[in-house]
Amino acid sequence: MSLLTQNLAWVLLSGVALSALVAWQRYMSRRENSNSTELHRAQECTPTADDPVTGNSVRIAHAIAANFEGKTYFFESESSRAVFQQDPERYIHRHHRHHDCC
Repeated sequence: MSLLTQNLAWVLLSGVALSALVAWQRYMSRRENSNSTELHRAQECTPTADDPVTGNSVRIAHAIAANFEGKTYFFESESSRAVFQQDPERYIHRHHRHHDCC
């Protein structure tokens, strides 16, 4: 083979390898994006509630619950529930301030 033919073969081989690498990166990028979209959708469908003591959002499936006056309240920790149980009226009224009734 002549020098020109050998160099041309290497240039073509490098181009094919580079094209394959770019295609692989695009494939992996789409795959990662679809996984994060599925995770985001799963999180959107997870029911949440606000902890009446801290105001933080908690996932109901992992929350600690307490009942008061026929309603279930959800908490992010045992200590938050304990504080609520000492004076539930205080946190129920604070939780409903946006109604301008309390």
